[in-house]
Amino acid sequence: MKTIITILFVITVLFIGCDKNEMDFDQKLTDGFCILSGDKVILNHTDFEYYDYSTHLIYLKDNKTFTDYIEEIGGFTVYANGEEIYLGQTQPGYSSYLPFGSVIINTHPSFYADYLIPISFLSIRDTLGNVSPDPREDERIINALKKYDQFHAGLSCEIKSIHYLSSNNVKVELQLKNNDSFNYYYLDPDKMGLGLFHYFTNGLFIGDLENYYEYSHKEQHIQPESNKLWKKEWMSIIHGNESEVITVEYNNFEDVPPGRYNATFMFPGLSRIDKKDVVQNDGQIWLGKLYMNKEITIE
Repeated sequence: MKTIITILFVITVLFIGCDKNEMDFDQKLTDGFCILSGDKVILNHTDFEYYDYSTHLIYLKDNKTFTDYIEEIGGFTVYANGEEIYLGQTQPGYSSYLPFGSVIINTHPSFYADYLIPISFLSIRDTLGNVSPDPREDERIINALKKYDQFHAGLSCEIKSIHYLSSNNVKVELQLKNNDSFNYYYLDPDKMGLGLFHYFTNGLFIGDLENYYEYSHKEQHIQPESNKLWKKEWMSIIHGNESEVITVEYNNFEDVPPGRYNATFMFPGLSRIDKKDVVQNDGQIWLGKLYMNKEITIE
């Protein structure tokens, strides 16, 4: 009997995510953004500072950690303003299983620091090219976050143009936009150098959809020094409500035959920095990643 009681105590601590020395049974479903596992409220609006909607990262308060809340809960439900919005599941970071069409939170380990909860979505494209809707992009979530001043629009990015003249002359122009009123720091390929920048992203892929083949660059990735995974000198500031054009040039790309293609690019941010370093004197370091695509023609 004692063994059963001990197991139940440990499970309750994992689900409710409270201090190891004090159990908290006061978690309530509120009119803000909430995550439930079964009928247990794992997280409500009082547990986090804000939600970066551009990359779907929840920034927990100082006394909260990712492990306390999300590890091993399995399935979960997101609520906003007391309404059920969507279902999701956790998944170990080492798993190779890809549950397309599901919202997931990667665990054991997460690629992000412990004060962050990343919520991902793996979309499905049907034979007609239609993409399954992203349930995270629900206006009710935005309204619930804004109610408690927890909505950050974050950054957006699109492929402005791709110029493929030859395998040693490829230029990508990205349009980066700050959708918030305050400044962000972003990883700048000009300051980092192409090799280091591509440690954080795989960069440009040019996809041949008919033959299921992707062409890519052959640039050498440069790994950061082991004792310093980020430097402020790598970054530039994008001011509130402003846009910047970022150019990435490749002189070592695969040969791509003439034709129509779907180009993809992932714009990277940092993921594992101390929480105390996120907010700088003149801006906030943007964390996460942005995926974009564009149909192009190579002649």
